[in-house]
Amino acid sequence: MTRDDSLSRAGNGDGVGWYRHKRQSKFKLDLSKEEDYTYIASRFRTMYWTLNFFKPAIYQIDYQAIRKEDSPQTSRTYTAAYTFGVDIDKGHGYDIHQPDVKKAVEEMAQFVADKLRQYIPNSVYVLFSGGGINVYVHHQVFSRYFEKFQDSEDWDLMLLVLLDAFDYLIEDLKNRFFEIHSEYFGKVKPDQLNNSQRVFKCIFSVHRKYDYAVIPLDPQNIKIDFEAAKLPIKKEVIDSAANWYANYDDGKDFLNFVMKPYLKLAYEKREHCRKITALDIEISKIPISSEMWPPCIRNILSLPFCGEGRTRALALVASFLGQVGVEESEAKKIFYGLAERWRAPTSNIFESYYKKMKCPTCKRMRASDNIGFPNGVSIFHLGVCKPDGRCVKVPSPRYYADKKANKERLKHKGS
Repeated sequence: MTRDDSLSRAGNGDGVGWYRHKRQSKFKLDLSKEEDYTYIASRFRTMYWTLNFFKPAIYQIDYQAIRKEDSPQTSRTYTAAYTFGVDIDKGHGYDIHQPDVKKAVEEMAQFVADKLRQYIPNSVYVLFSGGGINVYVHHQVFSRYFEKFQDSEDWDLMLLVLLDAFDYLIEDLKNRFFEIHSEYFGKVKPDQLNNSQRVFKCIFSVHRKYDYAVIPLDPQNIKIDFEAAKLPIKKEVIDSAANWYANYDDGKDFLNFVMKPYLKLAYEKREHCRKITALDIEISKIPISSEMWPPCIRNILSLPFCGEGRTRALALVASFLGQVGVEESEAKKIFYGLAERWRAPTSNIFESYYKKMKCPTCKRMRASDNIGFPNGVSIFHLGVCKPDGRCVKVPSPRYYADKKANKERLKHKGS
C-alpha cells in the first residue's frame, strides 16, 4: 500500500485515542504495527486512519513535549505521501436511508469518481463509510510532487499548497455537480477538507451510529448496498477487498492537466497570506474556546438561514476565527458548515479573511448604512448584535473573546 514498506498511517479510535501513553510521554499510534492496531481495535468501536503516510521517525516523537498548536506542522514535516480524499455525506437533517438522499450521495460520488478517472482510471477507490461515501485517489499519483518538493526548504508551504489545491478541486467539482443536479442541493455535500492530520474511517471499521462496516464500492458503478455492509461482515464482502488500493497510474498527466491550475491558485493565496501576516495581524496565541465568543458571533452561527448580508457575515466569521486562533481545519468545518446551511457562495472568502484580515470593530458592524460587501461590514440588519455587559467594554469581537489581548490593549492605551 505504501511507497515503501517503511511508511505507514497513524490512526485513532472514535475520533480520539491518537496516542499510546508511556509514563510521562505519548507517542502517535502506528496502524502498521499489530500492537498499536490491537490497542485501538480492542478499545474503540470506530477506527480511523490518516490520509497521510508518515516517515517512521514520527512514531519516536514524544507529543507530550510538543505544543498542541505545533502538532499539525510536525505532521506535515514527517509526511512522505498523501491520499487525496473526498468525504461525501448526506446533508444536514437528512437520513442516508431515504431513497432520494441515498441516490444524491451515490450520484455525487459517481460524478467525482468519473471526473478523476479521466486521467487516472486505475487510481480511484471508493468506500461506503456507513453514513456516506469516501472517494480516494491513490497516493502514488502525487509521488512526482513529493519527490520534487519534499527535501526543499519550503516543504511545509508546498504541502499546504497541495492540500489547499485538493480543496479547490473539490469545490469546483461540487459546483459543477450542482449545476447539473440542482435537485440534490442540500441533500448531499462534500467536505472541502484535506489537512495535515485528516482522518477517514478505516476499511472494514464500524460506523459510530449504524451497525454497518466500511466496505469497498465499484468506482465505475457506485451503489450503496446496506445489506452487504451489515454486521457481521460476510466473507464474500471481505474477499471483494483483496485488491483494494493495490493499483495506480503515473500521475504526471493528472498533475499537469487537472491539478496545475489549483496548485497555482493555492500557491498564490499562500504567498499572499505570508505577506499579509507580515502586516502584524494579531492572532491569539492560544485558541479561544467557543464559550468565550461574543453574542454576535454565536448568534450568526445559530442562524438557520441568511439572505442579504450573508457574504459579510461569512467574512466576519472567517476573520474572527482566524484572530482567536481557531486551528484551520476546525475553522473550515465551522465556516463551510455555516455556508452549506445558508446555501451561500464561498468563493475565496475563507482564503481571503482567515488570518489575513482583522476582525471589524463593533462600531463598524453596527453601522446603520447598508453598504454592500466588500467595502462595508455592517451586520446591523441581521439582528445578531445583542450586546451584553462585556460588549460595551471592548472595541471588537476579537477583544471580547481574548481577555488577555484586551488587557494588553488597555495597557498600551493607558501608557
